Amino acid sequence: MMYMVTETWPSKSSAEVGEKSREVLQMSQPHVKRLGTYLTPGGDGIKGYALFEAEKGHDEEAFKEIIAAFSHYLTVDGFKFTVEPVLPPEEALGFIGINL
Repeated sequence: MMYMVTETWPSKSSAEVGEKSREVLQMSQPHVKRLGTYLTPGGDGIKGYALFEAEKGHDEEAFKEIIAAFSHYLTVDGFKFTVEPVLPPEEALGFIGINL
């Protein structure tokens, strides 16, 4: 299972988000592999996308590890995040009977 985290924060909170990132990146997440994080500026601040892959057979533990990590940012003024399970197209199309 893969998870996409979408995060937003006001530009004025960027230094604090950076400091929190140092802490979060040191956290143990044994069932999660970070595939990438990408940031973009926007009208209301910064928007980030992070993609994670759960270790096979550990979807629930991985989800909890991701939530625990991003919860550390909630002390930052204006920080928000969502976590969504995502599928690659070849898996998603299988649900409607199309095999690639």
